[in-house]
Amino acid sequence: MNNAPLVLHVIPTLRRGGAERLALELCARLPAYGYRTKLAGLFGGGSLWGEMRDRNIRWIELASSTHAHRAALLRRLLRVIYADPPRRPAIVHTHLFGGDVWSIAAKSIHRVGWGAIFDASSRMKPFFISTAHNIDRDDTSARRAARRWAVRRMHRVIAISKDVGHYAERDLGAAPSRVQVIPNGIDVDAIPLRRGIAAPHTPRFFMTGRLEPQKGHAILFRALADVPPPWTLDIAGTGSLERDLKELAERLGISSRIRFLGERDDIPALLGTVDVFLFPSQWEGMGLALLEAMAAGVPALASDLPSIREYAPASMLVAAHEPSAWTAAIMRVMADPVLAAEVAMERSTAIRARYTIDRMVRAYAAVYDDILSNA
Repeated sequence: MNNAPLVLHVIPTLRRGGAERLALELCARLPAYGYRTKLAGLFGGGSLWGEMRDRNIRWIELASSTHAHRAALLRRLLRVIYADPPRRPAIVHTHLFGGDVWSIAAKSIHRVGWGAIFDASSRMKPFFISTAHNIDRDDTSARRAARRWAVRRMHRVIAISKDVGHYAERDLGAAPSRVQVIPNGIDVDAIPLRRGIAAPHTPRFFMTGRLEPQKGHAILFRALADVPPPWTLDIAGTGSLERDLKELAERLGISSRIRFLGERDDIPALLGTVDVFLFPSQWEGMGLALLEAMAAGVPALASDLPSIREYAPASMLVAAHEPSAWTAAIMRVMADPVLAAEVAMERSTAIRARYTIDRMVRAYAAVYDDILSNA
């Protein structure tokens, strides 16, 4: 029997996003560092389930949909977290609001009495770790209070950037001694370097991300309305704003040049065909999509945000809330595409060396080692 410590990752769903990708990669790669892994999805759904199966990752779905009865969900989570040894995790590693709050709710209920039902045979308690993935500016006051309640009860909080670490301490009340920064890593072997694109051709812009207010699509559309054609914009991702954004593009007179691609699993291949990657987020934890585009050697423009300044040079940063600044930056890149491509390729070398996924996984394994060795 494998006696390696078990790490249980808890996440709301397995839709395609940065947090979900991190959890999947940790589950797939941590066994090489002496840990068993299992992933618990609170709710069914998400396009990454197929990849979980293909990579032989152990997983469990706790509820079939977000409409599931919450008491039943909590009972199932309690049974998974406080299972009999050796099925009990040594570490519960949570992601996003749902993963944090539901896991700490299970921990709290176990401590005040329900634990006798599920934990009669053992005193062993898992350690709880949360990865803070974002700044969460769109939280309601109630959601922020719940997030603070959960984060303050974690044994360790891993922030994906220094800016997120400051947010965890300042806004969520995490003790500084429990906060550690581990930047996201990328699988550089899966991201081919962009090759030269034949000229002449219509400049092709690209962005990927959820169609939600955080990602700044409306700012970009207003900027592009003042960029003279020809150009096209491809957008990968889905979300609640799709209809509103299509209507905005129609009103601005640019809808014929914009394609909504939906959710895609071939982003690295798409990056190799575009001229400029655009990242107009209004707030970000780190910006994994931007990091991947830079690693591919694609000329990029991004919002001037604290988390992005940690790895992106000032020359590619644009005032996040100002369409006119975006218009000027896009036209500047279009004016000399050869120079933009040369600069982007130089930047890719540093990104590919510094932000490898192996370095990220080693750092997480070191955190687990430290926690368990001091138990």
